[in-house]
Amino acid sequence: MPGLMTGDEINAFLRGPIIARLATVQPGGAPYIAPVWQAWDGERMYIVGRAGSGFVDHVRNEPRVAVSCADDVNPEHTRVLIEGRAEIVEGPAPMTGRMLQIAEEMAVRYMGQDGPMYIRRTADRPRCLIAVTPESIVSWAGGDWHPRYVEDA
Repeated sequence: MPGLMTGDEINAFLRGPIIARLATVQPGGAPYIAPVWQAWDGERMYIVGRAGSGFVDHVRNEPRVAVSCADDVNPEHTRVLIEGRAEIVEGPAPMTGRMLQIAEEMAVRYMGQDGPMYIRRTADRPRCLIAVTPESIVSWAGGDWHPRYVEDA
């Protein structure tokens, strides 16, 4: 049914192979957007970034971020927009422990059962585990307009 999504629907959607678009703030104030794999635990979104990625430096300097997740293929065009704060919770370091576990789970979701082989081949390269804590979440599924755009809503 079209409309706002429940918490369970948001959780199910974000646990799928949806590429996130992470928006960060560059040092001069300009926006920067990067497509990233994401892992959602129901409260926070995790992103594993290469230590030299621009968005990792941006998060280090300015924690305000936005994340757009959209199903651009399915006719329902499900979408979730998260605005919040990001923090580097691990790294830069080779992947081990929780960061490695999250990366391997994402690799299975995005690449299939052989995905962890890619992760293991590059686990020694420094990465950062970023956690995004939402301050707001807007969601929508279906062909009708979101209620905030309807005058009589």
